[in-house]
Amino acid sequence: MKERTQEDDKREGSIIIQRRMRGILARKKVEGMRQDEMVFLGMARKPKGLEEMKNDPIQKMKET
Repeated sequence: MKERTQEDDKREGSIIIQRRMRGILARKKVEGMRQDEMVFLGMARKPKGLEEMKNDPIQKMKET
């Protein structure tokens, strides 16, 4: 059997990190797609735009 070297450990560690990051990014992308679909179907509200956030009466009430 071949002995494990430090280089093998680094390679295996980088593979694990890449796998985790790809999973995180894929879940984030799917969640965004899901949210877009809910907005399209009318089952979720459209996110507020910059202008709407400026004129938000609830936010203004909190500030005063």
